[in-house]
Amino acid sequence: MSNRETLSMPVLDDMDDFAPRGAAPTGQGAQPATTPARDTRKAVDAVSRFPSREASADGQLNLKGPQHVLDRFKAMCKADRRAYYDMLEILMDRYEADS
Repeated sequence: MSNRETLSMPVLDDMDDFAPRGAAPTGQGAQPATTPARDTRKAVDAVSRFPSREASADGQLNLKGPQHVLDRFKAMCKADRRAYYDMLEILMDRYEADS
């Protein structure tokens, strides 16, 4: 057959490292106990700004047109090593300057 050996897995029967939590406060209006770590985390969360949670200033434009025109635009961007939005802005600026 095969020469595979079984992996040695640690025994998880010993759970003495874990201690039960204290009794939670009960009743109407009971507040959970605060700890320094929890207070610190709340303070950090209050002043932190996560970019993924902020509104993005980016937009998206889907363009449909003749394939030869789109290929020409892509070739222009590639030749000048520019992103599509950057080349579009250059072309719009040039158009507005000529108008």
